[in-house]
Amino acid sequence: MIREALNFLGDRVRFFDEEIRHDEVVEFVRENGLEKTPVVLNVEGKRVAKNFICSRELLCEYLGVERDRLCGYLASIEYRDVEISKDFPLEEVEVDLTELPILKYYPKDGGRYITAGVVIAKDVDSDVKPNSFNASIHRMMLLDKDKLVARLVEPRHTYLLWKRALEKGKDLPVAIVIGVHPLFLFASATRLPFGKEFEYASALMKGLKLYRVEDFLIPPAEIVLLGRITDKLTKEGPFVDITGTYDKVREQPIIEIDRMFLAENYIYYSITPASYEHMVLMGIPYEPVIFKAVSNVCKVKNVVMTTGSRCYFHAIVQIEKITEGDGKNAIISALSANPSLKGVIVVDDDIDIYSYEDIEYAIATRFQADRDLILIRGARGSSLDPSADETTTKWGIDATKYLSKAKDFERVV
Repeated sequence: MIREALNFLGDRVRFFDEEIRHDEVVEFVRENGLEKTPVVLNVEGKRVAKNFICSRELLCEYLGVERDRLCGYLASIEYRDVEISKDFPLEEVEVDLTELPILKYYPKDGGRYITAGVVIAKDVDSDVKPNSFNASIHRMMLLDKDKLVARLVEPRHTYLLWKRALEKGKDLPVAIVIGVHPLFLFASATRLPFGKEFEYASALMKGLKLYRVEDFLIPPAEIVLLGRITDKLTKEGPFVDITGTYDKVREQPIIEIDRMFLAENYIYYSITPASYEHMVLMGIPYEPVIFKAVSNVCKVKNVVMTTGSRCYFHAIVQIEKITEGDGKNAIISALSANPSLKGVIVVDDDIDIYSYEDIEYAIATRFQADRDLILIRGARGSSLDPSADETTTKWGIDATKYLSKAKDFERVV
């Protein structure tokens, strides 16, 4: 639960007793300079936590790894078994989503949104076992006391499970868990083979207990909603996404909530769209994916998704260059590993990949546009890029030293 992280962070969490409305939270956080500070706010008399995994450094603290080792650690982590218990500790209450402090973030949003709800979807034909479930984060707009509308991205696992259920004439059963441990949030945001989120979260957390509730397996959480993704559609949005711009309105499926469980004096958890926390959860899980792909073609040292690109569109790949062409191969592999990636800069292992100044130095002294720039036109990119049409042009910059002139690149200072 989020309370474990609350205890772990200790006095770094700031508590505010001043009561604010559900549509004032983003303004309050900005006015008080709290974008990178874990906070617990008083939203209309309810506790709302934010920013518990809002930086790379916080993620590293939870995992107990150094920043420079993070990507390699995530790329090499092995799955771990989970423990299953029947002693579910939450109390069932009457379903009324309007009693939860669900936030409206920006004035033009289509409504109030659950942004940190992990949707645990069960394959309708599977037994109750850990690998029968998919866990992923979806934005969900409040419709009324027992209904939400969820954005399901094609062709990711929840969407495919939903379509499969509809083909069988069924709704897709789901549990929505809010207030989980930050590392469970991170695991749910990571692209994994189907049914591996629980075991991956267990590896990150050094062990995970799941509770069996009817036909579901549920991690420790502050709030649990049991329901079904139906075949009914309604408009979802507008909603601000990772770029800080509004995503388009779509027809999306309605979730009907049948049962609701709350921890005593529960803490609601919220992720502000386009915040640092949003970037950590959307971007850093791609780094080990790129790391593993590039390691197939050259000796990769590190990968970082850049904050300037919202940790989503651009990556820096650091390699130990052994043969000419390693940089170009690294670019191609990185772009293939992450379909949403738009640009890649490949640098040598003497470049600080966390420093924009050092990255620019590498481009200025080790890159020639007519030889070291790769363009791939007409590729599938991200629908979140407002500059793209149906396709996008992807690019790569090979800013690595020419091995034939290695002495010319020796840095004195």
